[in-house]
Amino acid sequence: MIIKNFLIATICLMVSSNIQTSPITVEKSIDHTEDTIVAVIDSKINTEHENITNDCLDGKSFIIDESNTEGHGTAVAGAVIKYSTIAAKTLGKENKVSILPIEINVTDIQRDYGDLLSQSIQYAVDEGADVINMSFSSAVANINVYEKIRYGIENGVVFVSAAGNSGLDSYSFPAAYEGVISVGSCTSINDGYARSSFSNCNDDVDLLIDGEKMILPDNRGYSEKTGTSYSSGAISGIIGELISIYPEINPEHIVYALFDTAISVEGKGTGYGVVDIIKANNYLKELYETGISPITKKDFNGKESDKLLLPVLNKVSAGRSHIAYVENENIKVYDKTNLNSTSLNSWKNVIKAYAGRDNTAAINSNNVPMATGYNVFNKNILRGWIDINELSLASNFTAGLTYGGNVYVTDYLKTIEGNDLTDVIQISTGAHHVAAVTKTGKLLTKGYNLYNQMDTDEWKNIIYSSSNTRNTAAIDVNGNAYATGDNLYGQCNVSKWKDIVSIVVGDGFIIGLKKDGTVTATGRNIYDVCKTDDLKNIKFIDASETYFIAIDNQNNIFIKGRMKQ
Repeated sequence: MIIKNFLIATICLMVSSNIQTSPITVEKSIDHTEDTIVAVIDSKINTEHENITNDCLDGKSFIIDESNTEGHGTAVAGAVIKYSTIAAKTLGKENKVSILPIEINVTDIQRDYGDLLSQSIQYAVDEGADVINMSFSSAVANINVYEKIRYGIENGVVFVSAAGNSGLDSYSFPAAYEGVISVGSCTSINDGYARSSFSNCNDDVDLLIDGEKMILPDNRGYSEKTGTSYSSGAISGIIGELISIYPEINPEHIVYALFDTAISVEGKGTGYGVVDIIKANNYLKELYETGISPITKKDFNGKESDKLLLPVLNKVSAGRSHIAYVENENIKVYDKTNLNSTSLNSWKNVIKAYAGRDNTAAINSNNVPMATGYNVFNKNILRGWIDINELSLASNFTAGLTYGGNVYVTDYLKTIEGNDLTDVIQISTGAHHVAAVTKTGKLLTKGYNLYNQMDTDEWKNIIYSSSNTRNTAAIDVNGNAYATGDNLYGQCNVSKWKDIVSIVVGDGFIIGLKKDGTVTATGRNIYDVCKTDDLKNIKFIDASETYFIAIDNQNNIFIKGRMKQ
C-alpha cells in the first residue's frame, strides 16, 4: 500500500497580517519513480490481456454472488491505458500509469444499498489510488457511497465517472456527485466538435472526449466500443499521466487545468468542452513556474456584460444554469433559452426565490419554505421548517435561517457536531459547509473542512458572508473583505479591497460590490467573468459556478461569464 500524506498549500487565510501560503505545492510521501495509480472500479478486468497485463497491479473483488465477465471493465481499463499513452507520447514522456483493478457487479449496488461499492472506494483510496474511475451509473444518490468519495477527496484522490448514455438531461450517479468529474462523449464535425447524440446532456457534465467506435480490449481480444464509460476511462488516463508529470501540483488543480483549457463546444451537456492535452500541459508548466493559474484575472479588455430583459423588481438568485426571481408573488425561472415556471405553478404568495445547483426553492408570505429539483440527500425535504427568513442552497444540502436566529440544515450536515449556530443574522453555504454570521460579528462554520474554507475564527465584526465549495468570503462593518480556502487563482487576495458592501463567491473567483456602485473582482477569469469595468450604478450581485449577475439602479440585469450548459 502506498501511503500519501498531502500537505495542500493551496489554502490561504486572509487576515489583517496579509499572510498567505504558496498556491500550488503538494508534498506526498510517495516514490515518484512508481507509476501513478488509476483504480478502475468496474466489472471483472482481464488482467492477462496483452494490452494491459504489464500495467496492472493486484486488485480485489467486491461482489455478492458472481462476476460480470462481459468485458466492460477490461475495455474501460484499456481506455485508461490507451489515453495515458497518448498523453505521454504527445508530451514526449513515457506512460507512467498503472491500473488497480477493483471488481464490482453493478447489479449488487441496488441489492446491498451501495455497501460493497463503498468498500471498494475505501479500498482504492487506502491502496494509494491517485485517480478512481467509475464507469457505471445509478439514478439515486447514496450517502454511504458519497461519504467514501469525500474520504477520497480529503486524501487528494481525483474521481472520474461516465455521464451516461441515455442522451437525456437527467442526472446519474456517481457522475453527478459534488467533486466527481462527469465525462461525456463527443464526435468530430467539420468545424470542430459536437456532443455525441447518446451522451447525457445535463448541466453537470464537465468534460468531453471521443467515446465513439473506440477499438479497445475485451475478454476475447479487441472490439469496437461506444459510450461515455470509455470516455471516462480516457479522461482518467490523461489525468493519471499529468499527475505523474507534475507530482508537485495538487491533483485537483490538474483537473482545473483541463477545465480551463478545454475546447468550447456549443449546446447542452458539453461542460467546459473537449480536452486539449497540449494546452493543459502548457497551462501546468506556467502554473508550476509562477505559482498561480494562467487564467487569473489580468489587465486586458473583456467583452461587455450581457443584458437580460427580465421584469425583475426583487432580489434575484443565480444557480448553476438558471436564475430564479419573483414576479407577482410567483416564482419565475430563466434558464438561458426561455422562461419556464411550469413545474413551479403551484407555489403561491412567494416572496423570496432561490436558485441552486440542481434545485430551486422559495419562501412564501407565511415564512414557509418550499423546494423542488434533484433531491440529493433529501435536501428538498424541509418539513417542519417554519418562520424562515432566509434559505441557502448547496449541492449537498439546504440551510435555513429563522427570524429567531436559528439555523436548520438538511440530512448531509444534520449529524455534524460543531458550532452552535444561534443568534445568527445571515447564512451562506458551500457543498460541504454552512457559514453563519452572528449578531456579535463572528463568522461561525459547520461541516467538512476539505479546503480550509471554514477557517474563519479570526474574523471579527463580520456583517455578511458568501460561500462556494472551496471558498468562504465575508465583509466587515468597515467594508473590508476577507477570504479563505483554495487559492489556485489568487481568489483569496482581497485584503486590499475597501468600501465593499456585498461580496459573492463563484468557482475560483470572488466578486465585490463597492459603495459607489462599481464592481471589483479577483481570481479565475473564466469566460471573462472578472472583467467588470463596464458595470456602473450596481445595487445587487449574486454568483454561481461560472458567472455572476448584477442589477443596477434601473433594475437592469447584467450577466458576466457564462452559465453551465
